[in-house]
Amino acid sequence: MKGNSGVPLSQPPYGYLKNPDDPRFWVVDPEAAAVVRRIYRMALEGYGLAETAAALEQDGIYNPTYYWRSKGTNRSGSKSTLEPTKWGHTTVKKILGLQEYCGDVINFKSYSKSYKMKRRIENPEENRAIFLNVHEAIIDRPTWEKVQALKSGTRRKRPSVTQKPSVFSGLLKCPECGGNLNFHFNQGNHDIKFFSCQNHNSGLRKCSATHYIRLDFLEQVVLYEVNRLACFANEYEGDFIKAMMGRSAKVAENDRERKQRELDGLLARDKELDTLFERLYEDNVCGKIDDARFSKMSKRYEQEQGENAGKVKALKLELKKTEGKRMDVDQFLESVRRYTNAAKVTKRMVTELIDHIDVYHAEKDENGVATQRVTIFYNCIGAFDVPDRRKIPEVDILMETRKGVAVNYAPAQTA
Repeated sequence: MKGNSGVPLSQPPYGYLKNPDDPRFWVVDPEAAAVVRRIYRMALEGYGLAETAAALEQDGIYNPTYYWRSKGTNRSGSKSTLEPTKWGHTTVKKILGLQEYCGDVINFKSYSKSYKMKRRIENPEENRAIFLNVHEAIIDRPTWEKVQALKSGTRRKRPSVTQKPSVFSGLLKCPECGGNLNFHFNQGNHDIKFFSCQNHNSGLRKCSATHYIRLDFLEQVVLYEVNRLACFANEYEGDFIKAMMGRSAKVAENDRERKQRELDGLLARDKELDTLFERLYEDNVCGKIDDARFSKMSKRYEQEQGENAGKVKALKLELKKTEGKRMDVDQFLESVRRYTNAAKVTKRMVTELIDHIDVYHAEKDENGVATQRVTIFYNCIGAFDVPDRRKIPEVDILMETRKGVAVNYAPAQTA
């Protein structure tokens, strides 16, 4: 009866507050409503969800959960978020789809099959109760409808082909920003599969280039390098073992130093947090900060210390395991020999031999020829340049990516 009478059954969304005179209805919250209007304005200007979220974060605007918390309102949302200004693209998407911003009330959006079930099921639109112009609108109806049209026009259809993950998924790294390269396929031609840096088109612009590389081109490069490595191991076993022992020791030492630096940083931060907590307590006793502020900040410090304690424990355990650890030369040599004259890149090959691969952005020379640099980091020995010796195959890898454009492979030099 309450829902069918036009009284909102849900809590007011971001941008509204309960009416102090009649808590059953909503009034506009000016501060949050300004952010909502900005989100709709950016949508009309062509900004994507991630770009909008990044802009709000850059300007230091609280996300809805932290905004409500700062106002003393207890609402649902993540309680463990350490960044109050971190906006997710899903939050922006939800705000852009709420009809309530037009002043309407929509009841019975979801239902439960039984009081014993906690999970809510989305209700079809024909079963919902919609009441128009119940409260003051934040977004005028023509603007809201235009944004919905833009959303429906840019929605991509689900691909009709089966999208299988690549054997390289999770192994390709961007040497510029350190992010992963995500696996995609061309919308117009599903046979063209490629990787590109996740941080370039995310809206955050942490990376200046796409680091685009086609899957078939990458497979040729890896197969070529693995064959050269196997040939070197077979034809010059003594030199290979000697080089492998040196590389193994160097990689192990670099890994140990990296973990030790990370551990030292965490321990230093732990001491710093203790000092900050002591100062915070003194400021609270002296009345420089109130109890609410003290409680909020001390809780954040304690949470960070708890998370750091888990990392410290894991790093100490890893450092203990690496003490006196030697690489099994015979085992790695056997793995390399297994792929002598390999004709195809397999999941097992990649898992046994490769730790990760750095993919550089293709660069063009003065003649317009693009060159793609790739560095393969093998398990145990890291990046390894196979010496140019007799009997070791050398070929030029050149791929026609599209009409009039070709990419040539060049191995990146390692220190």
